[in-house]
Amino acid sequence: MRKRAAIMLAALLGVLLTGCGGQEPPGRNDRQLTLAAPRDLVAGPEDPYYTHQTLRVWEPLVTVDDKLRPVPALATGWDSADQGRRWTFTLRDGVRFSDGTPLTAESVVANIKRFLRIAPRQSAFFSLDAGMEAAYGKLDDVQAEGKLGDVRAEGGKVTFVLDQPVADLPSRLAGFYSMVQSPKAFTSSGDFAGKPVGTGPYTLVNWVKGQQAELAANPYYYGAAPAYEKIVVRVIPDANARVAALRAGEVDGLIDKGALLPGQVAAVAGDSGFRVVRSPSVLTHYLTFNASREPFSDPRLREAADLAIDRRSIAGKLLNGTANAGAGFLSPVFGDLAEPGSTVRYDPGKARELVTVAGAPTTPVSILISSAETGQFPYTDIAEVLRAALEQAGLPAKVTVAETTKSVMESGDYDIFLSAYSVPNGDADYLFRRFLRSDASWNVERRLGYRNAEFDRLIDQAAAETDPARRRDLYHRIQRLLATDRPMIPLAYQDNPIVTTSKVGGVAQSVAYVVDLGKLAPLR
Repeated sequence: MRKRAAIMLAALLGVLLTGCGGQEPPGRNDRQLTLAAPRDLVAGPEDPYYTHQTLRVWEPLVTVDDKLRPVPALATGWDSADQGRRWTFTLRDGVRFSDGTPLTAESVVANIKRFLRIAPRQSAFFSLDAGMEAAYGKLDDVQAEGKLGDVRAEGGKVTFVLDQPVADLPSRLAGFYSMVQSPKAFTSSGDFAGKPVGTGPYTLVNWVKGQQAELAANPYYYGAAPAYEKIVVRVIPDANARVAALRAGEVDGLIDKGALLPGQVAAVAGDSGFRVVRSPSVLTHYLTFNASREPFSDPRLREAADLAIDRRSIAGKLLNGTANAGAGFLSPVFGDLAEPGSTVRYDPGKARELVTVAGAPTTPVSILISSAETGQFPYTDIAEVLRAALEQAGLPAKVTVAETTKSVMESGDYDIFLSAYSVPNGDADYLFRRFLRSDASWNVERRLGYRNAEFDRLIDQAAAETDPARRRDLYHRIQRLLATDRPMIPLAYQDNPIVTTSKVGGVAQSVAYVVDLGKLAPLR
């Protein structure tokens, strides 16, 4: 009787400890991994994607390599015809969604048509607010071709038929713009009916908004089974709290954009218990001007602000060598598309001359930063350095920190906006067309005030140019034009340091700062 009571008491204590203690501590179970990120990598059922690509719940048709070149993912290859008006993608065989149903050409077409139906729509990751022309060009039709004529059969081909040539559709489709999930995952409105149903190595089994996401290995995954049966990704916005959790053994690694502040890298890397991975990324810190009002409607004052900034000092000191000083509009990770003649110029004396001639503003110019990004980069310190530099040039300035910068920008109540941008794919056209074209939603709604017919003409011409050399030259011309007009100026090109404990192997990240969770594995 006593033995039975002892067993019951032990079982009861086990239940209570499970309920109170939450997760099993990292490292106790080598089939479970706990990570942390500065932001929530799940956005929920109203988001176009539901989860960020990093979580490996869903996969795209195309992804990019470390030089931003398009490479196969769910598509094994592609062909173009009619001078870039017709693109056909061949699908991988043997792929199933996490509900067990096969990947078909028909299911891919359903995903593309969903994007077309719901755009423009905001996303926490990469918005469809620019409309789908930024992704597909002027799309006339998307067609499914199944094996033996059956579009519902596994595999097959998908053809994009365009009204106008698009020279680089595979690059445009890389990543978010070709996300594929089971059509059963969506309602008629385009929202998610339940949890996401993708083809990646993991599935989303639980999510607490703003706190954590729980992933489980996908039993239907077509590739090698992931080493971890379960991955928990916690949301820890505060940079110091993230590192504290790492050092306390509460998490096994920090991932995503701004996982480590630049000033934290050396100390963490110096600890033998951790492994810091640093790699060039497509992240670039830009300063965006509100040229729809004074003072920066005057190009001379935009030039003065540009010349007043010591980019090398910011990159070397405030960003602690994790970034390089910005020069050309496109980051060097774009390869030969980046403008090779771009140079950094720091001339505070010339800046003061320009302000004297143009006239200093009577009220301080506002430097806007996002409170969310202060947990990813040392923006508070950088903004203060920018403020001091502008004031030395004769431009009185103040720093404004906002939780929702979108509403502030749309109201026009800012003068300079500091933020980090990247591309969702391997296509530079995204940056030009979404942010700076005269009719771009970002340009119009956020009061950039940039209107240049020559710029619009050049980006449209580059988008249709199928000859790589001519397209490269067009992009160089575009960047030289932007260097003169200065609607946005690159402050620094950012590496993205991430870290795991020394017990985790297989750690790598793409230039788009995506860590492949499916390749992570415990080191024995």
